[in-house]
Amino acid sequence: MAKAKLTVFLDHHIKRENLLYRRTTSQPSQSESRPQQHPYLTIRDLYGKKSKARLLRKPDFQRATWAWSPEECVELLESVLYEQVVPSVIMWLSPDNFQYVLDGGHRISVLLAWIDDDWGDRLPEDEYRDTTVQESIRKAAQRVRDLLREKKIGAFKEYLAADEIYNEHVDKGQIPDQAMDSASLSFARLVRRWEAVDLGFPILWVSGDYEKAEESFLKINKTGRSLSDWETKLVENRSSSFARAVMSIAQIGDVGHCWPIQEPEVANDSRLKAKAEQIIQKVKELHTLLFEPPYSRPVTELKQPLMATPYTRPEMKPWYLAELLTITEGKKGQKPETEALIKKDRNAPVSHIITNGLKLIDDAIDVIGNLYGSSPRSLCLMPLVYFYNKQGDYIRSLFYGMIYWLNHGSETLDVPNRKLVFSVHRRAFEEVLIQNKDLIITRIARRIGSGPEVTLPTARYFDGLLALLVKHNDQTELAEFQAEHAQLIATLGNSDLLEQEEEAVSPSRTFRGAMRTEVQVKELLGMFAICEICGGRYHPSLFTELDHKKQHSKGGKTAVSNARSTHPFCNNRREKIEELLSGAIVIDLPVFDYPNLAKKPEQLKFLFFEEGPTASDGGEEENEDMPEDFPESSND
Repeated sequence: MAKAKLTVFLDHHIKRENLLYRRTTSQPSQSESRPQQHPYLTIRDLYGKKSKARLLRKPDFQRATWAWSPEECVELLESVLYEQVVPSVIMWLSPDNFQYVLDGGHRISVLLAWIDDDWGDRLPEDEYRDTTVQESIRKAAQRVRDLLREKKIGAFKEYLAADEIYNEHVDKGQIPDQAMDSASLSFARLVRRWEAVDLGFPILWVSGDYEKAEESFLKINKTGRSLSDWETKLVENRSSSFARAVMSIAQIGDVGHCWPIQEPEVANDSRLKAKAEQIIQKVKELHTLLFEPPYSRPVTELKQPLMATPYTRPEMKPWYLAELLTITEGKKGQKPETEALIKKDRNAPVSHIITNGLKLIDDAIDVIGNLYGSSPRSLCLMPLVYFYNKQGDYIRSLFYGMIYWLNHGSETLDVPNRKLVFSVHRRAFEEVLIQNKDLIITRIARRIGSGPEVTLPTARYFDGLLALLVKHNDQTELAEFQAEHAQLIATLGNSDLLEQEEEAVSPSRTFRGAMRTEVQVKELLGMFAICEICGGRYHPSLFTELDHKKQHSKGGKTAVSNARSTHPFCNNRREKIEELLSGAIVIDLPVFDYPNLAKKPEQLKFLFFEEGPTASDGGEEENEDMPEDFPESSND
């Protein structure tokens, strides 16, 4: 694995502000004849009691200021201090007199970081959004300081100290050139230089109103090297509920900016304001559900994030979220579907945007709640079991496929019934999946692709696997099961390569790299606790519920000796699951949609049991251990 490039975290130096929404009230336009703004942003503008830094803002949708290496930061400082040519920054003065940095945020932030001696490592502990990157941030900050010493640039405070000494000598009638060492004298002279001339960045000012500023921001970011095609689409449609939902989850520290509670139309409408406040609270809940704990390699713990985006490519996080929200809306997550959702209500009134945004977030929490989390509906699928390969790499297509399959069909019948059948066969399902995950990923991806391109084929595999387990009553060692399972993989992947690849053998005596990681993941998979109801894995301290081994209604005591941890869904559907396991009732595996096929393949059409009564109402009885506040849900 390539060593990650050190990048300096500068995102906190310029506050984000609302250049994101079309204003609902008219704004004062900027006249071309208004007084000319200062043509330079200088070093002297950025420190002291009258620092202009407090007036600087950057638009919300500008990506994180976290892309420059320590070397690039120091090179820029050299260019500014030694009066070499530096690129202009592009700014716009808003009617409320904030100076928006439309282009040049990294350049200005480098100067601010030098002035404050804050290269990303001075934030309070609780303000780091991703704890796994703190060490990388600190290494990058230390590298900057080392380079400043090596290149004899030094720290900003050394310049001010030298200037003070210089002035003291002058006040006493002494000659600073004779009284000061060469380094301090050089620093003091440089302070006097930047106090006397415009040492800093030339400014290109954008004139006009908000609309003109937004147009300029879009044009700059579309032509800049840092924005991809999908990022441009998010920026262009940034007023839509979908784009706001994506960006508020991705930039959780700025969630309040994406939902305009302070806008008059919202602030003066208690109903709309309450909805916006709900969105902010639920976005934080969803972010926690998806991204905590942060993704780290190598995998050394049982608990992994449900969704992972490597911190070395933070720009991918919004697009992964856009794919995910497309899938939680019942689509496959493919690009045309996502683009349609991004554009859907971009010109709608604020009231519609907020209402639609709340529904999007609610839908996502509701759908994901069937797989993961503390909801009584949760199967509590362990991410390491289902969504990571044997080397501990996150495979988002497995996550997408599971969401699409598990939530497919009637929300009042198919989804709960599929979860019931799955729970009965979960132990065997997990064993087969763990054994074959890499084969499945390889065979499908080799012919089709990855990510949302294979949402449907992956969902088909999950459906086919469960059907085979139903047919063969979990006897996965049977030759018939293994042959039909191989046929299933061949059908889904359209590949004639059916065998597992031979086990890798290293010529070295030492276990290293991927091989060592694979052993660690294998050991971790064996450390999960086992639910006594379904036989599936769970993390002992994660999203579990306590169940009476012998039910309280049948004389079981509420005592430690009669307690066990279970998946939430298993606890709250215990009686149904046990009846299915005993054969007392039968539920057909709900039919999964097979587009492009006239009907579901014959070899996958299996009933749960060949004989016995069938549940007619599709409902689910409450378990006697169900919490009193068990919420109603459209999905269960």
